[in-house]
Amino acid sequence: MMSTTTKDREIIVTRLIDAPRELVFAAFTEREHIEQWWAPKGATIHEMEVKPGGVWRYSQPGRNGAQYAAKITFIELDRPTRFVYDYGADGATDPVRTTVTFAEEDGKTKVTLQLLFVTAAERKQAVKYGGIVGAMQALENLANYLATV
Repeated sequence: MMSTTTKDREIIVTRLIDAPRELVFAAFTEREHIEQWWAPKGATIHEMEVKPGGVWRYSQPGRNGAQYAAKITFIELDRPTRFVYDYGADGATDPVRTTVTFAEEDGKTKVTLQLLFVTAAERKQAVKYGGIVGAMQALENLANYLATV
């Protein structure tokens, strides 16, 4: 039997956050929380419907000052243990399938982001342009925000 692996197409980032799992899940799925930590300053949320099949569209400024439009389509929500979404530029035909899991550990929450790219080449490109650092930064922003809630 052949085993199929996705290691060459995925990025996995984990962080232990000092907050209860329900709150961490809410911070990932409720607009009033997301606006405090997800996107860089100057980002705009255009629409957000967090449910399977729902869409979240937003734009954020890039280093050159241009606005970049992004789209997330929610695939699965299983509160408070995991959710799955597709992420990419608005209009992209090859979104990144992202699975976020939330595991309780002694009153804290271990958050794991698994980004699964369509091809190994896309993963390599994402790493080159800071995909791993960006995912780690997002979880750091989340931890910092939740420390104030």
